[in-house]
Amino acid sequence: MQFTLTDTQIEIKENATKLLKENIDLLNTIKQVDNNCRLDEKIWKLISEQGWIALDVPEQDGGLGFSRTDSAILYEVVGYYMPIVPIFSSGVVFKNLILNSQKEIKDKVLQTIITGEKIGTFAVYENNDYEINTKNLKTKVEAKDQNFILNGSKRYTMFADVSDYLIVLAEFNGSFKFIILESDKQGISIDITPSLDQTRPMCEVNFSDVIISEENFLTESKDDLELWETVKNTSISYLAMEQVGASQACLDMAITYAKERIQFGRPIGSFQAIQHICANMLVQLESAKSVAYSSIRADSNDKVEVEMSAMLAKSYCSEVLNKLAGDNIQVHGGIGFTWEHPAHLYFKKAKSDSLLFGTPKTARDNIAKLISL
Repeated sequence: MQFTLTDTQIEIKENATKLLKENIDLLNTIKQVDNNCRLDEKIWKLISEQGWIALDVPEQDGGLGFSRTDSAILYEVVGYYMPIVPIFSSGVVFKNLILNSQKEIKDKVLQTIITGEKIGTFAVYENNDYEINTKNLKTKVEAKDQNFILNGSKRYTMFADVSDYLIVLAEFNGSFKFIILESDKQGISIDITPSLDQTRPMCEVNFSDVIISEENFLTESKDDLELWETVKNTSISYLAMEQVGASQACLDMAITYAKERIQFGRPIGSFQAIQHICANMLVQLESAKSVAYSSIRADSNDKVEVEMSAMLAKSYCSEVLNKLAGDNIQVHGGIGFTWEHPAHLYFKKAKSDSLLFGTPKTARDNIAKLISL
């Protein structure tokens, strides 16, 4: 399936590409991750000033009122250049949770998030099992006097050490509720942890007798799991667009090297084995584009369609990026395995992204369940 971009969408993509191409050098990115850079403040300021985070926010909420597809195109470009910025954790997941929050919270927080003045992140998972139940999530909120007490810990929390706000999923009275907190609140400690994808730093967040009030509950509903499923599926669609952008970067990198690398007196791109690798990369990339764009264009009012398309995108785009990132290294030969070459950044991103919100196998299991409904 081939999607045609509108003139506006083409302009969005061209402007975003120009901005990041002029300001990002992957060799410099290697130096940044080598120095444990936690946030590229220059790039974050640039994309915030361009209104990227506000693009798909309704005008009545202070945004620019563009469509999800318009906004998702930006994330395809982000995947291509891999800036060290929290545009996914803050600009997609956190932002969509805030858009569904109580009015008082939305009025206080949303504008600071979409302008990039503040950064938010989500703290949901505690182990490698991405199913949400009382076995996997031990973080709890308990009533005490006129307030509530939060205890527990969260792993795999993106950009937590540079975030101003945390949205935490915790058990409360037999159900699960989202709690919004300022990251410097007493009782919260944030520990930097190793991250496979060093352009998306991770942390472990611990909560020890954190005192909260009813104002910290994100919504008024009794259980926020339905909200999380909606936001998660939307976020997976944006993630798939990132994976498509990264896959395109791998293909472009492989083709460029195949044209330039001379072996036995001629470019290695003239060898049939290399041609087959690059041709297969292109076929898989084009299929991934169709799946990702189909997911991002799903009818948001049809929850089954949204989940089905998100799971398809999660499964297919994750595996395509894994394959293309590996093929890119193979085309580059020995140099592709070195730290000095940026191919490893995409390979590690591929492995990391395929685990976010569950594995491709988990996604296929969910597809099977949806089909059987």
